[in-house]
Amino acid sequence: MQYYCNIAIIIINSFKTLYFFYLFNRIELQIMSFVEKIDLNNIINTSKTKSYLTISERNAPKRSNNFFKKIINKPFNIDGKVFKKNSVNDIKDILEDKISNEIKNSIHYNYWINDMAQMSSIFCDIMGSNDISFSLGTSRGCSRYHIDNVPMRLLVTYYGQGTEWLPIDNADYEAYSLGKENKNILKDPKKRMYLKPWHVSIFKGGSEGILHRTPDSALRSPSLLMRLDHSTFLNDLEKYNTLRL
Repeated sequence: MQYYCNIAIIIINSFKTLYFFYLFNRIELQIMSFVEKIDLNNIINTSKTKSYLTISERNAPKRSNNFFKKIINKPFNIDGKVFKKNSVNDIKDILEDKISNEIKNSIHYNYWINDMAQMSSIFCDIMGSNDISFSLGTSRGCSRYHIDNVPMRLLVTYYGQGTEWLPIDNADYEAYSLGKENKNILKDPKKRMYLKPWHVSIFKGGSEGILHRTPDSALRSPSLLMRLDHSTFLNDLEKYNTLRL
């Protein structure tokens, strides 16, 4: 009788172990679904994935930093509408008064313009829109961890340190919702993550979104960040600013 009892205990413990691993894997898969690395050719499927942050890793072109150093010497923050069918010319028009002829004659200029135009066209496809809201600037001021109050936002840092973001197990969402400071939201400073220059990231909004902020280095010195939003974003922002006046 004792023998059968021992067998039963072994079987029960085995089921407990299997159930534990099942739960662990479910949790691990859930965590992984929040952040996903994806090839740029497949990034158009971002809206169909369960991830709250999609990252396409790319290498910065050789010697591009010297080109961007010249651009950030004259600080600016600009925005405008970019249409998919005319993305290259739209971006050139937006930049017309901000970029010197010397920079425009650089071999890197058209490469950079075409890259921003490609990102704009991709984001149009993702949003199912003919146009998007385009922003580009050398100064960034989002010092507190936050979740964007937009459906989706595409970011590319062309120069300087990329956006700082927190894996969900390294963020206190309750502290964030209560309006507490970064030191209360961040659990372990060693586990902070940063996007690299030229990496393409798409952050989704929502209560379970990935908390992120401008890194300290970009708060202290110029960088170059492109931000793409839904086509209505700039209109909504203008209405909000008008109401505040």
